[in-house]
Amino acid sequence: MVGSSSDSSRHTKVSNAELQAILDRLDQTEQQNTSKNKRTSTRISFRKNDVLVRVHHPGGSITSNVVFTRNLSAGGLSLIYPGFLHVGTKVEIRLKRRFASDDLIRGTVQYCQLVDKRFHQIGVKFDNPINPKIYLDPSEWGELEDLAPVEREQLCGTVLHLDDQEIERMLVQHYLKGTKVRLISCANIPQAREAVLKNKVDCILCDLVMDGGGGEKAIETFRQEGFVGPIALVTASTDPDRIKKANDVGANALLAKPFGAEKLVSLLSAWLITDGPQLEPIHTTLALNPGLTPLVEQYVARIRNMGRELYQAWEKHDIETVRRICQTIERTARGFGFATIAEMAKQVSQRVDSPDALSTAGYHIRELVSACFRVVAHHKSVA
Repeated sequence: MVGSSSDSSRHTKVSNAELQAILDRLDQTEQQNTSKNKRTSTRISFRKNDVLVRVHHPGGSITSNVVFTRNLSAGGLSLIYPGFLHVGTKVEIRLKRRFASDDLIRGTVQYCQLVDKRFHQIGVKFDNPINPKIYLDPSEWGELEDLAPVEREQLCGTVLHLDDQEIERMLVQHYLKGTKVRLISCANIPQAREAVLKNKVDCILCDLVMDGGGGEKAIETFRQEGFVGPIALVTASTDPDRIKKANDVGANALLAKPFGAEKLVSLLSAWLITDGPQLEPIHTTLALNPGLTPLVEQYVARIRNMGRELYQAWEKHDIETVRRICQTIERTARGFGFATIAEMAKQVSQRVDSPDALSTAGYHIRELVSACFRVVAHHKSVA
């Protein structure tokens, strides 16, 4: 684990084997004390050795370290840190998505436990809940498959489905009835290429065995032509060489046939924005008084309108309006206690200025739109 920072840095030399041994010991201890575990959110193993953590120490200094993580849930993360951290310390954690981007997640230290003469296990509670699936391969979801199931009507976005068999295309279309997903069905690679170029496709379902070119060729073509979103390889084949090749050229997940509607919706829920009760409201961080509450309520109504306008502008490819709305949100949200949304708007502004904005910014715009609709005009302590 090697820490580095432009603010203040720590450098701790330790082998991966040593840290894995520490994690194994912690897991074993926890299994022996499962009855004492009072956590309400499902945690899964999340052993990564390259997670950047920025710590805002109580004294005012800031340090950054690349650390090992242990497990992840919708509400928090545990990690191995080369030092002591006070409970209540604010941290920023950069988590890498499986494709295209990473996210800056803010949280607060909930506990600090000495686990080795050089290291502490740190428990961090996120300021706002996350969807852990977007940082994991579907094979790693485990118990998350059954966590906070997504209702069909909550799923929205654009999905391209490439399969040369009409019955398979009809089946996926049937499975997605009742969702807000816009489904583009294609029978061959040329059709799919044209559809990706002409539409803001969020993710692709690509069959492996097709006449006129297999799924490996299709996925390679999508990636060569600049598609950076997630691609799921859909197949009944168990040929390890073909599946490996598809993964090597850019597939992000495997959806094995036969599958049902629940399995498909579960997969897509990691890649498409879902608006609904499984996403918690975003509370203002301001300590409200009777005079301030009406102003925040007015802003909540305003930011929800901006969310609608933002999505409409994106649908029309109106980059200038998207940029203007994001800049307005970034400039105003923090003052009303919605710093998280201000940061999201800033990130979207940066993405829409990139040359490949149409293929990279869509997911983040829908995340911002979803957040705009979840703001509430009261402090969490009185919710």
